[in-house]
Amino acid sequence: MFFARSIVLLAVSSPLLAQVTPEQFAIIKKEGLENSQVMAHLDHLVNRIGPRLTGSDNLTAAGEWAVDKFKSFGIENARLEKWGEYAVGFNRGPWWGRMTKPIEMEFVCSTNAWTAGTKGPARGLVVAAPKDDDELAAMKGELHHVWMLNPDGRMLSKLTAAMEAEGGFGFITGRAGSRGELLLTGGRPSRDMDSLPNLPMIRLKNDSYEAVVNQLEAGKAVEVEFDIRNHFRKGPIPLYNVIADIIGSEFPDQFVVVGGHLDSWDGATGTTDNGTGSATTLEAARLLMALGTQPRRSIRFMLWSGEEQGLLGSRAWVQKHKDEMPNYSASLVHDGGTNYLSGIAGMPEMRPQLQVAFEHVLTLSEEMPFKIREIPAFTPIGSDHEAFTAVGVPGFFWNQAGRAVYRHTHHTQYDTYDAAIPEYQRHSSVVAATGAWGLANLPELLTRENMKVRRGFSGGARRARRVLGVQFGDDGVTIGTVTKDSVAAKAGLKTGDKILKIGDTAIQSQREFRRAMAGGDKKKSLTFSRGGEQKTVEVTFAR
Repeated sequence: MFFARSIVLLAVSSPLLAQVTPEQFAIIKKEGLENSQVMAHLDHLVNRIGPRLTGSDNLTAAGEWAVDKFKSFGIENARLEKWGEYAVGFNRGPWWGRMTKPIEMEFVCSTNAWTAGTKGPARGLVVAAPKDDDELAAMKGELHHVWMLNPDGRMLSKLTAAMEAEGGFGFITGRAGSRGELLLTGGRPSRDMDSLPNLPMIRLKNDSYEAVVNQLEAGKAVEVEFDIRNHFRKGPIPLYNVIADIIGSEFPDQFVVVGGHLDSWDGATGTTDNGTGSATTLEAARLLMALGTQPRRSIRFMLWSGEEQGLLGSRAWVQKHKDEMPNYSASLVHDGGTNYLSGIAGMPEMRPQLQVAFEHVLTLSEEMPFKIREIPAFTPIGSDHEAFTAVGVPGFFWNQAGRAVYRHTHHTQYDTYDAAIPEYQRHSSVVAATGAWGLANLPELLTRENMKVRRGFSGGARRARRVLGVQFGDDGVTIGTVTKDSVAAKAGLKTGDKILKIGDTAIQSQREFRRAMAGGDKKKSLTFSRGGEQKTVEVTFAR
């Protein structure tokens, strides 16, 4: 057995069996670097269509546009495939806010998705949220047409009821994000039209928020005005993935997947996450169609939706086609931002085949080098490749490098077209196209021998294996509620505590929190801030 396997690996790694010919690579490279359309794809997607929240009209438009683009390249089988539906759709329109008294100041502000709008301009005084039931009772009759400053989200259900009863406008929070002056976006879909929120929750950038607080603490009457054009749409709202296939000449029922997610959050236009992944997937398809020939096995281009809500589109698709997964060689997912594709990481047993498939990519650019790394196991990091890896298909999340600062744009108001670096996107399109063609032309499917998958993969689910016992507020790292008798409660954590670190890992988003929680020892040190002071406690989880 060992002898036979050794022969196979030697054969596969032979330079005589290069799976992308020099002539094919020359065509891909020339077309991709000199006649690239990737920035045009991206421009249309993020600027003309705009943000693409799952369940929004914009996402529907983006899916239809992507199908048309694939067909314009000559891929006639491009299509939408339904994976689910939402009971309520959500569309965000324009929004703005300002302080009108005692000073005039334009705000940088936003709301979460699936939250209420203002139904036109709403101007009113700002009041501080009460600290307890007695203070709330004392405010009875004083909440008509006011905005309530509620930075910690405490007593939210009681305050909401009181504000709705008296005609209050809504809430203002300064917990705009955990990354300085960045507004983080998020939100949860509404379950039905009968339980929609009635009051907006406005999130201010930190300097705007501090300006309001400073005026209130100075004893001045503060008047603000907001106009938030959020709209709900009665469902069911159908949800789709986009699929397009270049059919293989020898193994049409075997596939290499190239993809990213088409949806985005809607606090900006969704370039970093994941306009670049969508645009390079489209461009890779265009480049491979320019070859004018078929690969040995099929290449399937996929643009998923529902990624931001928990990998919903990719998980649903994989589960629907689970019986076909033995015929899938690999899934290549671009969801890492606006830097260039700099490498791929797989099991040691995969390296000989990867070396052959990416032969030309390895020498494509000295300025943007590409490396193949070996890893002991595939590890969940929160993107659509996980849906494939969970069922045994090698799912690759491209490594990226470059000068772009991912955390500055990811899920913030700065996730816009100007964050994309054109030369990086051109390069990445060539890398994705060449690598997919190389994998599709291998003599065999990518090996799964000794393939290991770390715990945490569950059809792509993002939920951490260990439950702290808290619910977070809008910024994702400030505790809103603590469950009684939970791990958090036993450790002394309280509402309003802001998670800073787990172990030595800095926590600045829920994604980072989930990753840090998922692995390692059952005991973890947790650093948080409370009242301006940092504290560290040890939390213990059951095995």
